[in-house]
Amino acid sequence: MPDMNYAAHPSYRGWRRDAALDTLDIVVGGVAVSKISGPSPSVYEDSTTRLYPLSTRLVVDDRVYHYARAGEALQRWQGACNNDSWSLTNEEPNQDASVGDTEIQVVNTTATKNQYQNGWVVIFTGRVQVRRILANDASDTTDTKLYLDGGLEEAIANGTTWVTGYPSIYYDTRHSASDYNSIVCVPNCVVASESYYWGQTWGPCYGRVISTVPGVTAYDREIYFGAEGSLYGHIQAEGDTAGGYQRAGYLLPKTSSGGGDQLYMLQLAV
Repeated sequence: MPDMNYAAHPSYRGWRRDAALDTLDIVVGGVAVSKISGPSPSVYEDSTTRLYPLSTRLVVDDRVYHYARAGEALQRWQGACNNDSWSLTNEEPNQDASVGDTEIQVVNTTATKNQYQNGWVVIFTGRVQVRRILANDASDTTDTKLYLDGGLEEAIANGTTWVTGYPSIYYDTRHSASDYNSIVCVPNCVVASESYYWGQTWGPCYGRVISTVPGVTAYDREIYFGAEGSLYGHIQAEGDTAGGYQRAGYLLPKTSSGGGDQLYMLQLAV
């Protein structure tokens, strides 16, 4: 098992080795936020147990990964979207909070422990305040408490200050045919529903194509995500929609007329 004793030293900042993954970790506030490794088989495996906070960063050779949860079964090499919208929608905190406080209590009847960890909260005071959510308590069937990464600049008044909260973008990742989702990572393995995995966000990556393989036409180098996280070449994407598909990166190998490829430089998050 990984060394999870960081919480015993919440003020600790620096480097620490995770013996289970054989990684060198950057630790902030007692929590490993970034992991550096050589080649590791763990990026090709999922797990039913959550071992790290969601969005934890892992660097492996030229590739970058973020720790994610699957909201449904996922296929390898196919982009996974953030399936969460704002789930604390204009809720009213039912408890006052003072300037400098780093904890706020909001109405939420169903939150599980750390469901919002590494998500965001927007607080509509006179000056709109945006804070990272470090952790949250499980709901007591009425409320949940959010722990923020910085003190409040303005006080919150019970029942009159509105907030909107967002879970981590890696909390509920799915392949979606919806036209209203954004891809956040690419699994390198098959992932079971509600399992955890390292989702690739940067570096050389392989992809599934929708129809035409990118690179068969001159200057067709840009890569986009289309339906359910499969890939479009730029020329096909441009011709298929008047809107804008999400950019995935650019094609890596040399191609030729009629001879495309699917190895590309993924460019989502470093």
